[in-house]
Amino acid sequence: MTDPDALIPLYEQVRRRILAEIDSGRLSEGSFLPPEPDLCASHGVSRITLRRAIGELCAEGRLIRQQGRGTLVAPRKVRQTLVSLSGFSETIEGMGRRSGHRILGREDHPPLQGPALRLGSGAPIRFLRLLEVDGLPMTLETLWFDAARFPGVVSKVAAGGSLFTALRETAGVLPASAERQIDVGFASHDEREIFGISAALPVYRVEKITFDADNRVIAVSHLVTPCHLVSFHIKT
Repeated sequence: MTDPDALIPLYEQVRRRILAEIDSGRLSEGSFLPPEPDLCASHGVSRITLRRAIGELCAEGRLIRQQGRGTLVAPRKVRQTLVSLSGFSETIEGMGRRSGHRILGREDHPPLQGPALRLGSGAPIRFLRLLEVDGLPMTLETLWFDAARFPGVVSKVAAGGSLFTALRETAGVLPASAERQIDVGFASHDEREIFGISAALPVYRVEKITFDADNRVIAVSHLVTPCHLVSFHIKT
């Protein structure tokens, strides 16, 4: 009887074996694959065959190549509900995972453009933040809000805190509604460097405007997330 595996290309057999190790947890998310020579020896294949198998898994978003560092196992997707008003920290920690906000930049009184114009007059402030899940980057966020309206929020966000938690604790404000526009494109050079992804992997670009109960704009966010890290769901 013919061995069924003999009919499957060798690179595909390797791809399936590596995928099985990821799904079983033997290769944990966020960990780097063993060196290429070790993988070739353990799977009994050439570098060309191994590289094709790994290339297929990178194209599927299961592995991520990082220049100069190696290839790591992509984190499992975060499930986000589009009509949810939960903040990032609340969503991630509700899944039993660890959230983080790393501040990459801050600008006081930046020129407003695009959706941020809807903040109106005041004292706008802009933060560039990297939102992390279990210590790994998930979303690059450009966040605008009115520092004059929410002065107590500025220091908490600057210290890496949650915007929604700071709004609730310092201003007694809760989001009542939100608008989102979602597009799909490719990452810029700087974005690829931050996420450690190749130019071939698409990203979500989300413009989000959050409102209070009086329909006043609380904050405006531009969010960039690699598509292989998140799945969006619609709740009706």
